[in-house]
Amino acid sequence: MVPDVGKRAIDRARAHRFLRRMGPINDEYVRRYGLVVRRGPFAGMRYMPGQEHISGHLIAKLAGTYERQLYPWFGEWIAGDFDLVIDVGCAEGFYAVGLARAIPNVEVRAYDTDARARDDCAELARTNGVEDRVAVAGTCTPETLAEVSSQRVALLSDCEGYEKILLDPDRAPNLRHWSIIVEQHDHADTTTSATIRERFRATPEIEVIEYVPPTTDGIPELDWLSEGNKRLAMAERPLPMSWAMLRPRVQLDGVPPDASARA
Repeated sequence: MVPDVGKRAIDRARAHRFLRRMGPINDEYVRRYGLVVRRGPFAGMRYMPGQEHISGHLIAKLAGTYERQLYPWFGEWIAGDFDLVIDVGCAEGFYAVGLARAIPNVEVRAYDTDARARDDCAELARTNGVEDRVAVAGTCTPETLAEVSSQRVALLSDCEGYEKILLDPDRAPNLRHWSIIVEQHDHADTTTSATIRERFRATPEIEVIEYVPPTTDGIPELDWLSEGNKRLAMAERPLPMSWAMLRPRVQLDGVPPDASARA
């Protein structure tokens, strides 16, 4: 078994190699099509120059196909009535800023332990004119979540295995009343999804989507690439991996859940 510190070093090395391969492809895509997201729930969001050699998934995000298996769930959130969106593991802010643009007046709290990611997220918020509604911070713990007073809350968790610690309703009871999308990193810890399912068994409806590698069909912006580079540009996640949507049955005040939390 590789110790956690060793796994992180391996992951960083893989990410660096991937970015080195993607850099020239990203450059050419941006030269052809610019830095605006072209489709999907965050269409119209503008990226800032310089991301070409930072984000390995830049083309998928700009094409509006990144993690598109989740788009129906985000559609529920956008149609809902949330006061607060919490994004744990926000990276450069694709979801934090995208949701701030898509949900009028919602407050967004974006967390990431990486300082560069926090700087990029803040810059992306400024680029899209939502900096007054996107607060960026470092570590988010169960105690951080327990202190949240807002009732209508949507929580997005993509924190590389930390979700098993973070999503603990015994430490943060208000989690039972929130709408939650969580990326479950069973490839890092095979007990993650089972643990989350058991913790929330009596509280929300749980819908699970298994990750399926994306296709390049219907993305004409990629026609100039070879088939191998198309697959590289659309590469997203290791296998096995899944997402879960946790929908609350009741809100804190006893009112039936709104459109964002319907079964």
